[in-house]
Amino acid sequence: MRTRLAGLGHRQTGLFFATRPLALHAMISAAGFERQVASRYDWHGIKRGTAEFTLIQYTIAGEGRLSYVGRQYDVHPGQAMLLHFPHDNRYWLPDGGSWEFAYLCLHGREIMRAWRGIAAKRGPLVELGLESQALALTLDACRQVLSDEVRSQYQASALAYGIAMALLAETVDETSPAPRLPGIEAAKDYARKHYAEAIGVGDLARAAGFSRFHFSRLFAASEGATPAAYVADLRIRAAARLLRDTETSVGAIAGRCGFSDATYFCRAFRHAVGVSPGEFRNSGMY
Repeated sequence: MRTRLAGLGHRQTGLFFATRPLALHAMISAAGFERQVASRYDWHGIKRGTAEFTLIQYTIAGEGRLSYVGRQYDVHPGQAMLLHFPHDNRYWLPDGGSWEFAYLCLHGREIMRAWRGIAAKRGPLVELGLESQALALTLDACRQVLSDEVRSQYQASALAYGIAMALLAETVDETSPAPRLPGIEAAKDYARKHYAEAIGVGDLARAAGFSRFHFSRLFAASEGATPAAYVADLRIRAAARLLRDTETSVGAIAGRCGFSDATYFCRAFRHAVGVSPGEFRNSGMY
């Protein structure tokens, strides 16, 4: 693995562009190739501000420690940490140890979605073998960023998308779907029937027959999204159908799809789709 980073030396760098960045949904923001020895290397996921971003950190040699939602892991060579922030995680170098790794920090809506989905199904650590395309793409992107070869936002976004898609392909086995839990299916059916109402996670948990806390964990593990995100997706999809197929006003659509007011609906729709409801309706491309 070091051969892909040969000649760079241990260093790190942020990725910046002269022009104002576009709102692309997958982007690399920093890269590093480091060897930590007898240092106070210690990062806390809830102490890194409010900006949302992700990390892929692949261990080449040595060993690190990871605490993730209260559970501790040893991080060995061949393993990659897939973390998102802000979040209840912490990773550090044990006393007297050493840890050599390559990492990328990434951000954007699609990156956050991929990382959360993988974590829900596989946890925060994944094995990436020598034949892994995701590993090859990660190390190559790291080399390009550290060598100042990434010259545009579009190049950085393409690299980020490639890594995310390769990770999803290698970690989420769509040919062997996880068994469906009757309670989760009951909650989803309830959400599909009542998304236009002021329902919350508690309502879905009752439909599933679980406590709210237990339900939220089971749902995220089964569906790769939180219950609230699942309901929000149903509402956005319903709103998109009405925008595309009817002349109903934006305000009326907001009310029919479970949004508290038109302003919140417009903000949520733009965040999810990338354009406003009016732009979506008038574009003719959907």
